[in-house]
Amino acid sequence: MQTAFVLITMLVGGTAFGWLARLIVPGRQPLSWAETTLVGIAGSAVGAVVGNWVGVDQGLFEFSLWTIVGSVLGSVVILGIVLFVMDRLGVRQPKPVSAADLASGGETDRVEFKQTARWNVHTQQRDPALELVVAKTVAGFLNSDGGTLLIGVDDAGSPTGLDDDLSLGKSPDHDRYQLFLVDLLQRTLGKTATTLVSITFEPIATVTVCRLSVRPSERPVFLDEPKGPRTADFYVRIGNSTRRLLPDELLRYQESHWG
Repeated sequence: MQTAFVLITMLVGGTAFGWLARLIVPGRQPLSWAETTLVGIAGSAVGAVVGNWVGVDQGLFEFSLWTIVGSVLGSVVILGIVLFVMDRLGVRQPKPVSAADLASGGETDRVEFKQTARWNVHTQQRDPALELVVAKTVAGFLNSDGGTLLIGVDDAGSPTGLDDDLSLGKSPDHDRYQLFLVDLLQRTLGKTATTLVSITFEPIATVTVCRLSVRPSERPVFLDEPKGPRTADFYVRIGNSTRRLLPDELLRYQESHWG
């Protein structure tokens, strides 16, 4: 009976401390419920002993405030070590989210929709301003925490496809469309920044959309309009929108984001 009580206490405590550690440690954590519980059990066991050891006149296995503090800190440390090792070894990556799931989830600080990248649905002709909007969105993701841009999805998250954009190419195929996007990003953001963008095509319902998966940049990325003098504009994601920062705002953001 006593053994069962101890096991249940370890399971409940491990789960609690494991999930608390996940709330404290930033970033995505591709751990299952069971793995999180094991991290909590290991972290709380080590942390509790250390916490009681540093406590004044406290036995190693007595329960006190030091036990709780040590358990939390121990779980955070163990979780950090586990995530570091997994990242280094590439043992496990988060399950990729489909374009359909992203569309149904709406726009966020890491997800943006554009119905078209070239074709103006109102004027029924090519609009270079839309191309620049795509580049600005990618720049915002690069300078923030990364994200995904879906082209061929309207603001409401409904898939519209790429037919209008493809009609502007010499040949309406995805390869040429990808070349257009790569050329656009290289001209506006530079070749180095463009290497952080992966371009794929995914079906949603009866249409195909274009997915730009953007990894965060390790240094500031500036945008220059394709024609005219160099502007070196700086964009970031603020909520579910892309905003340009002024020079003084850029300095503060650069210090806080990249250190």
